[in-house]
Amino acid sequence: MADKINPSFPIGIKIEEEEKIYYGGHVHVKQEELILDEEPKIAIKEEEEEEAENNYGGRVNVKQEELLISDEESTVVIKEEDEEPKIDYDELNQQEELPLPDHGAKESCCSGQKVRQSSNCDYKSITPRGLKKHITVHNTVENPHDCPYCDNIYIISQALKRHIQANHTVEKPHKCPQCDYKSVTSTNLKRHIKTQHTHDKAHQCAYCNYKSVRSTHLKNHIMARHTVEKPHKCPQCDYKSVTSTNLKNHIMAHHTVEKPHKCPQCDYKSVTYTNLKNHIMAHHTVEKPHKCPQCDYQSVTSTNLKRHIKTRHTHDKAHQCAYCDYKSVTSTHLKNHIMNHHTVEKPHKCPQCDYKSVTSTHLKNHIIAHHTVDKAHQCAYCDYKSVTSTNLKNHILAHHTVEKPHKCSQCDYKSVTSTNLKRHIKNRHTLDKAYQCAYCNYKSVTSTHLKNHIMAHHTVEKPHKCPQCDYKSVTSTNLKNHILAHHTVEKPHKCPQCDYKSVTSTNLKRHIKTRHTLDKAHQCAYCDYKSVISQELKIHTIARHTGEKPYKCPQCDYKSVTSTHLKNHIMAHHTLEKPHKCPHCDYKSVTSTHLKNHIMAHHTVEKPHKCPHCDYKSVTSTNLKNHIMAHHTVEKPHKCPQCDYKSVTSTNLKRHIKTRHILDMAHQCPHCDYKSVISQKLKKHIMARHTVEKPHHCHLCDYKSVSSQQLKIHIMARHTDEKPYQCAHCDYKSHLLQYLKNHIMARHTLE
Repeated sequence: MADKINPSFPIGIKIEEEEKIYYGGHVHVKQEELILDEEPKIAIKEEEEEEAENNYGGRVNVKQEELLISDEESTVVIKEEDEEPKIDYDELNQQEELPLPDHGAKESCCSGQKVRQSSNCDYKSITPRGLKKHITVHNTVENPHDCPYCDNIYIISQALKRHIQANHTVEKPHKCPQCDYKSVTSTNLKRHIKTQHTHDKAHQCAYCNYKSVRSTHLKNHIMARHTVEKPHKCPQCDYKSVTSTNLKNHIMAHHTVEKPHKCPQCDYKSVTYTNLKNHIMAHHTVEKPHKCPQCDYQSVTSTNLKRHIKTRHTHDKAHQCAYCDYKSVTSTHLKNHIMNHHTVEKPHKCPQCDYKSVTSTHLKNHIIAHHTVDKAHQCAYCDYKSVTSTNLKNHILAHHTVEKPHKCSQCDYKSVTSTNLKRHIKNRHTLDKAYQCAYCNYKSVTSTHLKNHIMAHHTVEKPHKCPQCDYKSVTSTNLKNHILAHHTVEKPHKCPQCDYKSVTSTNLKRHIKTRHTLDKAHQCAYCDYKSVISQELKIHTIARHTGEKPYKCPQCDYKSVTSTHLKNHIMAHHTLEKPHKCPHCDYKSVTSTHLKNHIMAHHTVEKPHKCPHCDYKSVTSTNLKNHIMAHHTVEKPHKCPQCDYKSVTSTNLKRHIKTRHILDMAHQCPHCDYKSVISQKLKKHIMARHTVEKPHHCHLCDYKSVSSQQLKIHIMARHTDEKPYQCAHCDYKSHLLQYLKNHIMARHTLE
């Protein structure tokens, strides 16, 4: 290159080393200009350059300074370029790659000199050498210096040398006196100090608070933020970029499979070396040099640290949504928010299903999660696998540690993620539910919950189908839990205090709170009822205290608090659809829970719920509770408004009112005048009086019964002499509760 300059003068060449700046995954090559001045002597300053790594979305910009040669001067003076720090790209749109301006386009002290125009593009240069270099880089394949370790190419050998030293060796002789930063060149070290330690940013944006150490970065910021000028357009999609390098990296990342930088420890590949380096630091080493001064957060890149501080500690969210109250630290997040919540634009489509996504990353994770078995992140403590390392980290925090760093300021709630905490506050304390169902009064904190609600309650769309039965689900998670619960014996979540096992950790947590810790945080405002989960409290309040039953049966007068109860009612009474069949007898059930309880009651001796006052055992905790209230306390909370009748359960009270006061005997026998309040009694009547069907057989004699309860009483009276009902006043015992009541009324009361 020096042979192009007048050889009659001693020439001092300033060769600025290649600088790597991380701009969203792109490598920009800037070539320093040599400016010829009027001095008779040649001032030589050899300026070293660095590999300055800034995490700007995964792109690397390599800048080589142009040589600017004055046509009128015969002497050479080296112009030292302004120092330039890392740029805060949280203030830049990360969809827009941060550009380095085209050579020759920037304002110059030699602005009065002749401007030369490229014949192939809009590029302009003050010097012929700058124009030639631009054409060599952008319009020809004349790139003589190839890196032997990667695919990078360079115009000058010195730049190649510095690239190898920065990226393919560990030699970084220039060390920061204030931190662990090391650099290949002193120039980059100087720039690092200005950016990280002195914050000397002389160039102020006229439109916002952005400041930069270098005027070039300021120009790029203005182009990216305050103008719509993006001259480089992708020929395959709508992507536009300020620089051709960013466009090239975009094409490599999105439209080709060319990712030259490969991780030596896994299958990861990257368009840029900086992305590869950050990947290795994040996934294969524990090196996270950027530490938060206010908490334990550590990051591979300074940009992520800056974003963390803005998000967690200063709440500096400069990007405001024009449609709602959403604010974001980065414009990219704001853009994705608008696309997700205020438009229907989801450009990334799954080739195997109807899934659409705002970002390509989400689409990639969807394909890995749903259409492949490639879940690279394995939990060290259990069989859990995840598509992303973030999900694995949250899984470990939630299931294998007690660390929940995000605490609610209004209650004891703690969460692994800030998103869950935010959702909790909206659900529990502010009732800020922005998503309203168009068909009913349902409101939700998230649009996903609203979508699932509409699919579950107002449409028949359930895209996830069980391959082994007719079950369909709105979400893949529910389908997975269904298969685990009904078609496998796999229940990975085990109670540490009893034999209980669960398909989901949520159910296990609820079991522990209900059975072992009695931690029922949700208190009814009208009575002493407490619940582990708020939904149960809501159902209790509606059922017991408000009388509101919004779900109405279209075929009879039945009303229900929940849509699930209504669905079960319709299946039991109008369609006679009972999909759950007992493998031991002809019993069928609408729900799997009822089938399970039937098997435990009739085909096993397993009755896990034991009365602390007597020998009574029950399949369900509800039955045990009712037993204790009926036999060991005088508590009968359900009172008849028309007489002195009291009941342990609301069902019995309802039956009493229908039988004694309104004579609502809705179930008529087709063979005689018999009527019943409940269909079960009518069924037993027909079996006993009008058929010879008695399905319950005594295994000790020829006795047969219509109901299992009658068979049980027969066995206790005739074969075991078991009398579970003990009089509290004397030694009298009975195998029937009614006999005990009659005894007490006859012997121990005046009634």
